[in-house]
Amino acid sequence: MLAIVPFAVAIIVGGFWLSNSEIDPDHYRRIGVWFAGGLISFLLLNVVMIFTWPTGSLSEDIGWALFAAIVGGFGGLMMGIFEARAISRAVEAERQRLRREAIEQRNERLDEFAAVVAHDLRNPLNVASGQLELERMDRDSEHLETAATAMDRMETLVDRTLTLARSGHVISDTEAVALGELVDSCWEAVPTANATLQNEMTAVIDADPDRLRHLFENLFRNAVEHGATGSRTQSGDSAEHGSTSSRPAADDDLEHGSADLTIRVGEMAGGFYVADDGSGIPAEMRDAVLDDGYTTTDGEGGLGLAIVQRIVEAHGWEIDVTESDRGGTRFEITDITRMDSPEEDTDTRSKTPIQS
Repeated sequence: MLAIVPFAVAIIVGGFWLSNSEIDPDHYRRIGVWFAGGLISFLLLNVVMIFTWPTGSLSEDIGWALFAAIVGGFGGLMMGIFEARAISRAVEAERQRLRREAIEQRNERLDEFAAVVAHDLRNPLNVASGQLELERMDRDSEHLETAATAMDRMETLVDRTLTLARSGHVISDTEAVALGELVDSCWEAVPTANATLQNEMTAVIDADPDRLRHLFENLFRNAVEHGATGSRTQSGDSAEHGSTSSRPAADDDLEHGSADLTIRVGEMAGGFYVADDGSGIPAEMRDAVLDDGYTTTDGEGGLGLAIVQRIVEAHGWEIDVTESDRGGTRFEITDITRMDSPEEDTDTRSKTPIQS
């Protein structure tokens, strides 16, 4: 009878464990069938043995049968749980495979679409740009200068459309990336006028370095182009950070958003943030600025932040747009795998701001 106790306890514990496990409740009936099957089959086998080799005592025969039933039930329960876990893993693997195939097909369609659009746009754009340059060689005109600016912006939009289509691809190859060095190099690659960078990053994370570079460059460009500190009362005029001037869109460029602007990149629990002290984004617009189709008053179409969103999703991270402690905008990227240990970080990297 004492030998029955461990098996009986295991059956009871297994029942409670099932309710808290990740096994689909649809498999409970099959586990029950395994439990009943193991109990009955092992009991019948031992009943045959009891009649073949009787003990001579009814209490001993009952104890023997009870032991056989408990042990058989335990064995059946374990087999049912193992089978259910195997089925769950197989179903999840198949679901992941189908999801990857769907994403790959979507990415292929996006690539084809972006390539066609870029090709069909670039051909007439190149012709128009060439004719415009020939005309500017013959005479100088403010109207021609405005047209040239529009041509340049169209070229930028074509490039960003291609980047947007490719930035959401599933990432399979990652490596350890030192964020401090990457942030500095990204800052140097972006026209930042008189803006200042405070780089406080020392972490090493697991990521795709090329796409992570696109992420930082787009966040820096967005902050510099739309993060003026001198006209916060007009912060609702821009889409990504608020248009900060009443000047025409062609003139509303880097110089309007970089005066006395400070961009801070630092670490937080589970990730990092990029914050500025600019005009900020109104609370009702923060969820929309990361959308693909969000339209801005400066003609950019919000592609820069849409690219950031795609890169974050491709890594399996999360992004949140909030207000910085200085009234500007703060982008928080979390759920990131850190390769180094914060407690063992002995990096003596300088926190001196970088002046553009």
